[in-house]
Amino acid sequence: MKKVGLVFLVLGMLAGTAVQQANAQDKKVDFSLNLGVMSFYGGEFSFSGFGLTLSPQVDIHVTKGFMISPEAMFLTDFEFSGVVGFPGVIFNYLGKGFFVGGGVVLPVAISGEVGVGELLPKFNIGYHGRHINLTAYTITSFNGIFRWGLVGASLGYRF
Repeated sequence: MKKVGLVFLVLGMLAGTAVQQANAQDKKVDFSLNLGVMSFYGGEFSFSGFGLTLSPQVDIHVTKGFMISPEAMFLTDFEFSGVVGFPGVIFNYLGKGFFVGGGVVLPVAISGEVGVGELLPKFNIGYHGRHINLTAYTITSFNGIFRWGLVGASLGYRF
């Protein structure tokens, strides 16, 4: 039993070394900071107000055409009266100069009392330049998808 454990430990170390060397050869991780605007759609209050967003994001390139993008989007109004966080993860297809993807976010009210909502789907599409990202996205609900939700656009700088 100890020999089996030792074999798995050695294999794990070898796999970790191979992944680390592959990451050192190419830039496999990008960090970006995105600023944008967001509004509500659906019902009588569609596009009646706008909020500001700030989103730090990490793009982990899994293969040449796909990346996993964990992010933490923060939304506030123009008076900065409260903050709602949307931590989440998006799976993106990366083409020549564009990306498209989908994932989930979890709304968390941060101002006053802390409250957590339910997981919501997020879909995005955008331009992927050398250092610039331009993204359009929607956050909707699994119940009545695209009947109501949040829609936004952001401009980001990739480091």
